[in-house]
Amino acid sequence: MHILYTGSCQRAWSGLAGIAIQLPNPRTYSANLTLQYSITHSLSAQASYVFTDGQDLQAGTGTNNVSAIFPSGTSTTQVDSSGKPLTGMEPFPDFGGGSYQANVGNSQYHGLQTKIEQQFSNGMTFLVTYTFSKTLSDAGDLLNGGSNGGWRAPSVPGLGPKFDWGLADFNIRQVFHFSGGYELPFGKDKRFLNQGGAADAVLGGWSFNWIAVLQGGQPINMGCPTGTTSGTGCNVLRVAGQSQQLGIQNKAIAANGGVKRPFWFNNAAAFNQPCQLGPSGPIVGSPAGCVPLQAEGALGSSGGGQTWGPGFHRLDYSLFKAIKINERFSAQFRAEFFNILNHPNFNAPGFAATASFPSAAQPITPMRTSAKLDPLAMLPTIRGRSSLL
Repeated sequence: MHILYTGSCQRAWSGLAGIAIQLPNPRTYSANLTLQYSITHSLSAQASYVFTDGQDLQAGTGTNNVSAIFPSGTSTTQVDSSGKPLTGMEPFPDFGGGSYQANVGNSQYHGLQTKIEQQFSNGMTFLVTYTFSKTLSDAGDLLNGGSNGGWRAPSVPGLGPKFDWGLADFNIRQVFHFSGGYELPFGKDKRFLNQGGAADAVLGGWSFNWIAVLQGGQPINMGCPTGTTSGTGCNVLRVAGQSQQLGIQNKAIAANGGVKRPFWFNNAAAFNQPCQLGPSGPIVGSPAGCVPLQAEGALGSSGGGQTWGPGFHRLDYSLFKAIKINERFSAQFRAEFFNILNHPNFNAPGFAATASFPSAAQPITPMRTSAKLDPLAMLPTIRGRSSLL
């Protein structure tokens, strides 16, 4: 391991950064089975099973982790008389946090991918796709972040990254897309009103296009409101028989001055957490109502705190009219409406950071798209063409 010193000797604001000396090459193994069927000369259907396995993926493990589970409140920087860290304590007690990159992550993807495609025929073309999939990983998402948080015990023997194997940050269970275009069959060279004049000028040349997206939310891993150990993390527990009551609901609470705000989690009783771990075992009633669990159980169940964030729904629509001026020039009127239904799309509570349940139960504030930013455009254009004699 190469360690780069990035601060002074004051622990409060010093840190270590490092990267593994020999990084194994990341590997990806993929397989798919695809069936295609031609329904008509222009309409086809396809269904595929897709499998992808990723190994030795880069992830940040940290440089100053404990290698044992210690009771809550224990100092993790204890050393012996010679200044050597005690067994399981932080290996560099004189430094604060830091980063260490190593290729230790893995992932798996299983997906059913289907589509129906209509090639252009009789003025119509469309593409319908539906994906039902599941992505599991312990590597996180280096580029985009997410709401799963980090590893709870990356350096504890027997736990490590595999202890947090679960739904990937970017996992979206169901995705439905429907896009296409249609030329109305009216006007010159069309099925109806195939003539020039006023009828063609008013009714001819119209077409419209659409893009509809309906997809589920990304996973959220809820951290414990009260830490249960020292130097290791904790996930909340799901309560059997209690519905989370997921869904956007406008509520007025005193903390917001009685103003209605959107909430996603609507049943606090659906979540609990392990009790704090003491020197002789779990401390019953700390915090109130907690579940007494031993050893790694005090860190919460693997994947047990995972739930789903809000989905994404959007419809874009455009309307065109082609206006022929003469053999060389034509004009086109375009009206484009993004998110025409003015539907707000919210990020998960605590997106890009571990969400502890109290904060996740607060109103949703981040938005993926804002209705105020979706443009409505009407663009007249003139096109021309020339030919060489």
